[in-house]
Amino acid sequence: MAVDQATKKLYNERIGQQKLQIAEYEKELAAYKKAMTTNKKLKPFFHLGNISQLLQIVNLQMEMNEISEQMMQVKNNSFLDNARKNLYKIFADLDAVVKGDVDESIDFNRDELDKIAPFNPKQRLNLYRHIRRAIDKLIQAYGQNTKWLWSFPELYSKSAVLGKNLIDFREVQSKRDPREEFFYDRKELVQLVKDDLLDASNRYRDKYEISTKATGDLIMAIKLLDGLRRVATVVKDDAMAAKAKTGIESYKARIESEKDEKKPVAKK
Repeated sequence: MAVDQATKKLYNERIGQQKLQIAEYEKELAAYKKAMTTNKKLKPFFHLGNISQLLQIVNLQMEMNEISEQMMQVKNNSFLDNARKNLYKIFADLDAVVKGDVDESIDFNRDELDKIAPFNPKQRLNLYRHIRRAIDKLIQAYGQNTKWLWSFPELYSKSAVLGKNLIDFREVQSKRDPREEFFYDRKELVQLVKDDLLDASNRYRDKYEISTKATGDLIMAIKLLDGLRRVATVVKDDAMAAKAKTGIESYKARIESEKDEKKPVAKK
């Protein structure tokens, strides 16, 4: 549907405020980048500051797309694509803080967690919630008819793994008294991460079954379940640990079965 010039003009005026806000957040990002070079000790906190600014930018970019859909009845994929790129920048910043490894032991990043001890469990929970919400909103904005459809499992997996690595499981194990400060924040973050690791694994399985048939996707589903199994074991969620173990065994058997099917039949 053609959009008249008056509507376009009004639209550009409407998104002008968002563009100004984005420019201000980008100035903050530049300031953090400069500060990182002069204060190594605070570098993890500057990365966390980057994440906060980038989340604001992501939300503004999605807001501009919403205005486009409302006023001009057209999705603005440019804004959504930029939001998607900024989510990956968020993952890179969080990886710099806690590492984004998917198949390491539960306490592999103790040194990194010690460096951000003042960033308390409530703040970590809130950060993780904001990242999850931004991912859900972006995927909903794209809809099903997008070229990025089968890249979405990666967004969910990176978020879940980084969420797991943001948790200090030493505290989870040692501070089990509900009267402890941040007890319920730790508990909620652990539950969210367990749910999200399972969800991300299922998304990779679906990607494998519906789209790619690539063994690498099933291997990623296994890695995510193994991360879930380790978390569930630490927090004594025996039912979830058993569920993850069963899934891992099932997917491994599936990979082996398909390897056998691909072997050439020996000539008699």
